[in-house]
Amino acid sequence: MQTGQLATAYEAPRDKTEETLAALWAKVLDVERVGVHDNFFELGGDSILSIQLISHARQAGLRLTSKQMFIHQTVAELASAIGNSDADAPAAREQAPEAAGKVELTPVQRWFFAEHTVDPDRYAMSVHVALAPDTDPAVLERALAAVVDHHDALRMRYADDGAGGWVQEYGERPEGLLRVRDLTAVADRERALDEAALEAQRALDLCAGTLVRGVFLRLPAGAPPRLFLAVHHLVMDGVSWRIVMDDLSIAYAQLAEGRPVDLGPRTSSYQQWAERLTTYVRSGALDHETAYWRKALSGAMDIPCDGPAAGTYGEVAVESSALDRSTTDALLQRAPAAFRTRINDVLLAALGRVLRDWTGGPVTIALEGHGREELFDDIDLSRTVGWFTTIYPVALDVPKGPWEAALKTVKKTLRKLPGRGLGYGALRYLSEAGGAAHTALAATSQPRISFNYLGQWDGAADNGGGLIRDRLDSLGADQAPDETRPHLIDVVAAVSRGELRVDWLYAPSAHTATTVRRLADDFATALRQIAAAAGN
Repeated sequence: MQTGQLATAYEAPRDKTEETLAALWAKVLDVERVGVHDNFFELGGDSILSIQLISHARQAGLRLTSKQMFIHQTVAELASAIGNSDADAPAAREQAPEAAGKVELTPVQRWFFAEHTVDPDRYAMSVHVALAPDTDPAVLERALAAVVDHHDALRMRYADDGAGGWVQEYGERPEGLLRVRDLTAVADRERALDEAALEAQRALDLCAGTLVRGVFLRLPAGAPPRLFLAVHHLVMDGVSWRIVMDDLSIAYAQLAEGRPVDLGPRTSSYQQWAERLTTYVRSGALDHETAYWRKALSGAMDIPCDGPAAGTYGEVAVESSALDRSTTDALLQRAPAAFRTRINDVLLAALGRVLRDWTGGPVTIALEGHGREELFDDIDLSRTVGWFTTIYPVALDVPKGPWEAALKTVKKTLRKLPGRGLGYGALRYLSEAGGAAHTALAATSQPRISFNYLGQWDGAADNGGGLIRDRLDSLGADQAPDETRPHLIDVVAAVSRGELRVDWLYAPSAHTATTVRRLADDFATALRQIAAAAGN
């Protein structure tokens, strides 16, 4: 747990609402304590963590929205905005009905099917975690089944629509969600772990509705058992992973105690969101953004290549860098407070400076966002599982000179983004074919480099005695090796165990290891400079 570099003098909560919010902030932000005047984003908060906070708050009876989180950034302000009446009684939460029938494909799902044509079955998101020593695989399988039953999207299935597209609809929960692999007597354990993961990843089948496959890994005495869980990316994103793993822990604990599983009320279904978003786009509500997105994709520098500008998942290589706890703490807490900005601004300012030095000019990147925007008052996605990610172009034009000026420039650029980026994919993939928006955006080329900040994962493990004890390194291969990657370089950042790790995924045929290593080192250096500047 971080000690917390608070920008203001600590002041304790003064009523029940403030106590609840302060406790939830401390849990989500992984800090020891939170005062009523501490700023959520200056403590390292980000948009993904704000969604987690909203979810936990609603379970505690407090009704929050993302808009409130961004407007009222301290506990005191937020408590006042909520109103004390919500603290005295649980908020009224209606149970969303179990979803059934066909579901419109969302923008990111349409992007997926357009870009991944070789083997769309093989595109997973996976986690590898250490479990409590006494974990019972039979109980774990029942808990996983309860989670799949609760979250409708995990029961999707897909079919060819006969016209070169795909149809998505809800189906029944498939059998065989969890396999048990006994590795207690295996000599080459690492190879066996990888093979077990690959088996799960290869088992995913869109048409059969096999979107979830887990493996319980039993290891020699003294080593805790592990869980490898693969879920097809079409129904999973970073926020959903947090929901699923939290619910798996809750369901396991309830079953282990002989109680029925209760995961709380369902929030709005993926089906509701997809239908409302499609109708919204085709009503013309986002047409005014078309010119902005068309301009965002024009006139930017392309990135240089050392070889052919293409690459597959099978040849992908990684260059990584990690910042120590002290530097990470400075970036998450001191920098946002010192420069009145957010961690995403900090990361993108450093990235933009590095890319400009490499290419000689501003570079347009594909930026990923969580996509759970509050467009509709009656849609609540705070605990809805599915793939909501937005992918949109952002031109990073970061000037030379002091980092304070660079951060202001990036902050200004990001705050000008219409609708936090949702409109680009919505207009490109949901607009009527032949319409002005579709015509303007459908043929535009995608940026060569992407960036995704996954937020903080330190809260994913429960060292206090719960099911999940630690996050472990990835296993197997989530994507089909022959599939072409949409971007030449993917930059993925996340905080785990208190340290910021940045992975640069690239194709060795397009860029040498020397080139990417230099970029990774320059990026880490830029972040250290910002951290140092924040302390002055």
